[in-house]
Amino acid sequence: MKRGTESDLDVQAQCRSLALQQIGMLTRIAEIGMRLVEATGAKAIAQAERPEAEQAEAPRADAPATVDHGLAFARHAHTVQRALALRARTADSLCARDKADRKARRARQRDHVTEALFALIWGAADATRDLEEAEFRITEMHDQLDEFYGDEDDRVEDRPVGSVIAGLACGLRLSEQWHRRATDWSDLSYPPPPTDTPAGTRKRRRARLRELMQHTIDGIAADTVPALQAGLEARLKEPDVEALIDAEPPVRAARRLCASLGIESDNTYPEPKAPDTG
Repeated sequence: MKRGTESDLDVQAQCRSLALQQIGMLTRIAEIGMRLVEATGAKAIAQAERPEAEQAEAPRADAPATVDHGLAFARHAHTVQRALALRARTADSLCARDKADRKARRARQRDHVTEALFALIWGAADATRDLEEAEFRITEMHDQLDEFYGDEDDRVEDRPVGSVIAGLACGLRLSEQWHRRATDWSDLSYPPPPTDTPAGTRKRRRARLRELMQHTIDGIAADTVPALQAGLEARLKEPDVEALIDAEPPVRAARRLCASLGIESDNTYPEPKAPDTG
């Protein structure tokens, strides 16, 4: 078998794997240690509760040495404490690395998206010779990027960069330019009745989300609506939307989807219809 070279090794993935393995081993050590702590603890209590006369009795020459269960208990307890402390330190280090990695990926994606949208804007300006419109769109682009990437809880860096560009291009009226350049597109909650099923909850939230998104799109200039409709349909098919529907109220989900399409959400949401109780 041909051995891989050092350049084939994903250092970050290897370090993460080793950290997770270490956390698992320390957890097992702590679990075994706790079993020993409980066993020796019971013996130490029983030893401490013996009558003082019995404890002070001189041992016979042929009698086995007396075990100090209290000392054994302290040693096992120290092992557990040490294992838990090392596990916490390893977990903190792993979380810090993951956070730094996510921040770096988010920054790289934003740079990529900014460069692509910048090229689309100036490409359109070269065709129309309208530099003033290009400057306006660049300002609008930066505002939308600040809104889009400003929500740290929204893991946009996990989405395909082509999909991110396509969504923001809708709101910037650049969909046609993007289609020509990239044909492979790589708060209030309204809970359902408690008797509803998870599938029913998801269906109800998706319908409400679509209603809120449509309300926002209907208030935008007519020439932009077709591109936004196409962008919305594409976004609703992406895997992260299902998780968003399950985790966030429809209003907040709609706000995030609007940001991903490069538009501002309309805060004058229509009230939902009262549920039909029959």
